[in-house]
Amino acid sequence: MKQGYFLCIATLIAISISAQSLPASITKKIDSLFIQWNNTNSPGCAIGIVRNDSLIYAKGYGMANLEYAIPNTPETIFHMGSVSKQLTAWSILLLERQGKLHLDDDVRKYLLSCIDY
Repeated sequence: MKQGYFLCIATLIAISISAQSLPASITKKIDSLFIQWNNTNSPGCAIGIVRNDSLIYAKGYGMANLEYAIPNTPETIFHMGSVSKQLTAWSILLLERQGKLHLDDDVRKYLLSCIDY
């Protein structure tokens, strides 16, 4: 039983160390970019930096909800809404640049690639 507790604690420590493995000088630079939004009177954001499929930095800035005084954290859930349209367009343009699709192609070529139309 003691070994199980030790394993859990060791795992949590390893996760917390790997999740924040940027040098202090870099985290200060990141914080300086978001300083104007990191207060209780402003909506903010949450950021995550991923390197080689591992989260190396995560932090929330400012408020998630001004009315209820809820701060942003790395776990804050944001509703994407119309923002996803810009990300989808950007992704499609990247695929075109890489030659993986053509903007003039019929969309059914990609959406229904397994079904005869």
